[in-house]
Order: sequence, then C-alpha cells, then structure tokens
Amino acid sequence: MRLSELSDAVLLKLKKDFPTIKYRYDEEVKQGMKFPCFFVYLVPIVDSNETEHRRYQRVTVKIIYMTEKHTNVEYLSMTDDLNDAFGLNFPVGQRVLSIFDKTTRTIDDALHFSFDVSAYSLVFEDDYFTQYDMMKELHLNLSKEG
Repeated sequence: MRLSELSDAVLLKLKKDFPTIKYRYDEEVKQGMKFPCFFVYLVPIVDSNETEHRRYQRVTVKIIYMTEKHTNVEYLSMTDDLNDAFGLNFPVGQRVLSIFDKTTRTIDDALHFSFDVSAYSLVFEDDYFTQYDMMKELHLNLSKEG
C-alpha cells in the first residue's frame, strides 16, 4: 500500500461525500486557510517485513474538520457524517481496507476524527517472476470416490 495512494483516496472520499466543503488540504496551510475545511494526515504506525515476500502496514488516518462556528452541535453532526462516510471498509486503489478503531475528539476548536487501516502486501524483486517457472495449468479431479 502506497501512502500517497491512501491519502489520495481519503481526499477523494471527502470530495465525493462532502461536496459543500470545498477546501480539503493534505498538508499544513500557513496562510489563507478558508472555512469550513478538512485537513488529512497519515501517521504510519507499523511497517513490518513479516517474511521475505510479505509486508504488513498499519496507518492512522487523521481528518481534522475546522469551521468558524465551533459549535458542539455542528461537530456532533459532522462526527455522524464522517462515521457514515468511512463505514467499515474503505476502497484504496484496487483493494478494500477494513477500518479499525475510529475515534473523535474536539481539540483547540477543531474536530479530530481518526481511524486505522492495515494491509498486507506482497513484495518481490522486479525479476522474481522471471527467475522461476510458474505453473501454467492445474487440473483437478474432484470425484466423490475415496
């Protein structure tokens, strides 16, 4: 799983599910921030080579929602909307990742919504598949005898 691919998928999901919020940032904006807006941060937790050819990654996706109003009612509503948008699964490229441990907090007049995703990836050198003869066809005889 590429982190840039995950970030792009989160930003696309926010654009699709929250079209009235036109400002979505994937990096810190020092000047000219416009409200309401989302900030998206990825925090890699684990990146482990479990075997020679299998990699495990777990990443926390942090979405910060900021508005000029700072009302609890608005933050509760947005919490429900984000929970609905990022349900149990999340498509990233050609795969669908399960979402774990969703949390919501209000910190410094901003809503902080986060969840974890994890993925296993197969890792091979570029010439791995040319080094070995791959199986072409597999014929099975699935008879009910014996």
